[in-house]
Amino acid sequence: MTPERVGGLPLYLAWPLRVMAGIAWLIYLFFFSVYLASAEWVMIAAMAGLVLCICFVMYDLRLIAVIWFAGSPTVFVFANNILDALPFATVERVIFFGLTAIMICLLALRKRNPLPLDTIEKLIFAFLALAALGMARHLYMRPQYEWKSEVAFYLQGYFMPMLSYWLMRRLNWTDAWVVRYLFAVACISVILAFQGVSQIYLGMGLFVPTWVDVINEGRATGAFSNATEFGVACLISMLFCLLLQSYVKDKALWVLLLVLAVFAAFGLFLCKTRAPWLAAVICMMIVFVHDRHQRPMIATAVGLGICAIFVALPFIVESELFKYRLTDIRPIYARISLYASGVLILLDHPILGIGMGRNAFQAVKGDYLISFMGISYDEGQRTGPPHNEWLRIMTMTGVGGIRLYI
Repeated sequence: MTPERVGGLPLYLAWPLRVMAGIAWLIYLFFFSVYLASAEWVMIAAMAGLVLCICFVMYDLRLIAVIWFAGSPTVFVFANNILDALPFATVERVIFFGLTAIMICLLALRKRNPLPLDTIEKLIFAFLALAALGMARHLYMRPQYEWKSEVAFYLQGYFMPMLSYWLMRRLNWTDAWVVRYLFAVACISVILAFQGVSQIYLGMGLFVPTWVDVINEGRATGAFSNATEFGVACLISMLFCLLLQSYVKDKALWVLLLVLAVFAAFGLFLCKTRAPWLAAVICMMIVFVHDRHQRPMIATAVGLGICAIFVALPFIVESELFKYRLTDIRPIYARISLYASGVLILLDHPILGIGMGRNAFQAVKGDYLISFMGISYDEGQRTGPPHNEWLRIMTMTGVGGIRLYI
């Protein structure tokens, strides 16, 4: 039983809730029978899934959270493609707002005092409030048809990830549930690797989302909209494998985690994006310094990687990856140009920034592009965002926003 259900409901609430539950079941059975008679299999599956979700909630809310984090980069894409016709409806958002509503109800009905906000949560709420004001200011200056994508940018990029910290702290995680979560995310490395292989080598778009614009053609993007997010998901799965290896004592399980880490590393390679690769190098250096159990394996992997590079060097030099990705410095020039324009934007809007929005930086960058360090301002026109989250936050929310964000 989930630890959140403490005590019973007051008598004046129990009887009305039972009546409402009975009416809800009658309505559910009526529509389920209608869809079954009409052979509307999508709606039948959706309603069956709703009952399954209710059963999960009755079992334990933490199971929903584990499925949420494991399903987002893998299988939720199929349901999200079906839900494309519904505004703002994705499986992740349904789970997030559903868990949040349940948690608020539990906090309102329980008799004990709720868990107090810690410092991080206070900073999160302050930043989200400041960002919401900035988004409202930005929306006022944008045409109405852009509002949907701008609000989705705020929800998906900041509101949901940050508020998830508040939500997860109130699910009363135990050591056993933390291990289950780590194993679930470690196991998705197999699906992530399959996504990359099917997309790069087999030309299959099985996991490609249709409800968002997917960029970075020729690179593995999986269930995400770009290769960077896919690479980061692979990196997180690989790091969780290494973390679990430091604690498990079963040799067979240790080998299984090693295989899963190799799958995740291969998916990371297929993203063909330098930012996740650089992040992986830094993370491995940190793990090597702080986890002595992983030092022999990391050193062995680095040695084998260097040997493989020397053996395959003639093929690497002639590959498209080397010619058009590793040696192409134009994206670096574009980023330097955008960094310079971002600093000018911050100097011009130091207090509140230009407003929170998906295209807020792109909308004003043209007025601030300059030649910098011998790099023409034209280089900044090659790409949209500055590819630096801290700089983007500073330009959108000002000095106050970046202080809260850090």
